[in-house]
Amino acid sequence: MTGAFNEVEALFSPLVKFGDGTEPTLLQAESVETDDNVVWTITIEDGWTWHNGEPVVAQNYVDAWNATAYGPNGWENNAQLSNVEGYDELNPEDGEPSTDTLSGLEVIDDTTFQVTLSTPDSQFIYKLKLPGFYALPEVAFEDLDAFDEAPVGNGPFQIDGTWEHDVQISMVRYEDYQGPAANADGLVFKIYSDMETSYTDAAAGEVDIISVPQTRFQQVEQDFGDRFISFQAVRLDFLGFPLWDERFQDERLRQAISMAIDRDEVNDAIFAGVYQPASSLHGQNVDGGGTEGLCGEYCEFNPERANELLDESGWDEPILELWYPGGVGYDQTFEALANQIRQNLDAIDDVALETQPGFPAFIEDLDEQTVTGMFRGGWGSLYPSMQNQLTEVWSSMGSGRAGAGSYENPEVDQLILDADGANTPEEAAELYQEAEALIMEDFPAIPLFYATYNFAHSENVSNVTIGFDEIELTEVVVNN
Repeated sequence: MTGAFNEVEALFSPLVKFGDGTEPTLLQAESVETDDNVVWTITIEDGWTWHNGEPVVAQNYVDAWNATAYGPNGWENNAQLSNVEGYDELNPEDGEPSTDTLSGLEVIDDTTFQVTLSTPDSQFIYKLKLPGFYALPEVAFEDLDAFDEAPVGNGPFQIDGTWEHDVQISMVRYEDYQGPAANADGLVFKIYSDMETSYTDAAAGEVDIISVPQTRFQQVEQDFGDRFISFQAVRLDFLGFPLWDERFQDERLRQAISMAIDRDEVNDAIFAGVYQPASSLHGQNVDGGGTEGLCGEYCEFNPERANELLDESGWDEPILELWYPGGVGYDQTFEALANQIRQNLDAIDDVALETQPGFPAFIEDLDEQTVTGMFRGGWGSLYPSMQNQLTEVWSSMGSGRAGAGSYENPEVDQLILDADGANTPEEAAELYQEAEALIMEDFPAIPLFYATYNFAHSENVSNVTIGFDEIELTEVVVNN
């Protein structure tokens, strides 16, 4: 099979998981409890072991979280620990940290540890699925380079040998696994340099499960039939605007461009109807649910009204620019969007496509605010709660706010913080929905589509389930 995060899911088991549901269910955790959304007590189930036979204990979690949060280590998931008390001391703006442990972590006993947060977080249990909150065994810290080549995990599969770089990663079922037992005896993650080749191999039965590239959406059902699986992710594709540029300040301009796009036509032509046209920031596949239709008329195709709004906005430039990262398969999508805007807005003579060489250059342009036109926006939430996208993209606290044109509204920030401190899930969802409504009232960006996870599998396997954790690896059955 091919994968991305699934290799980690095979080797390591988190405290909670989601499957195809929107609420977290306990996996290695026996309980996750709090009275105030600030101090959380986590108890792990006794009897779990690492692949080397050593018991999984609370100290393994605390050690891993400390190492991840320690700034000088430069670990990728560092920011996921940012709300644990003591994080700032491990990541000072100037100089080196004076400590290497989070003050908000305390081991109670072998199966229990306590987490103290800097601010209340009603959604903290959702975040325990993130890779920054996984445990690591003692052996990992003895030789990290060796551990990278042959990780020792606590998941349903254990590595068979070492990682064959640029070739594959082989695994076998871990017989002492304490979670749901895997049906397959083992699995192999093949490493491809491009998704087109993996698709061809899957169609020929030479690889069993693949993530389907966007370029194959039109033919995947013909090639795989009911072995094509599409799962509604918590992901929004949108068009952003450089809100630092005075030319794009009038919301009627943004609304006009939105109403000039026929989302259904683009969805059918480019995505084979796999995506869902968006009418808010979130679809229903988050706990509590987004507000469908929140965008109102501004997400409906109406060229006549679009031209009226464009005139009212005072826009007087015949050429619009549309920026996106090149070389990653987006050309068809943005050519289609550019054609829609040019054809349906009378005052726009042309939409000039501006591409950057891949995502790093594109993100750098956004961060440095050198983008001079509309641009590709997107966010895939890391857990099925409205908190993730609202905080990271649409608040002044977010790491991804450049991808929304650096939009900010203090009232939105406060609603998100109020939701984070809410006493019940229902209260949190209501406050997040209020924040979403206020953002859409400002209309800083154009919602386009709720995207999906798209996988296909060969006839060699069955019982393939896709959810928020992508492939449910333990459920896959190898056909005889």
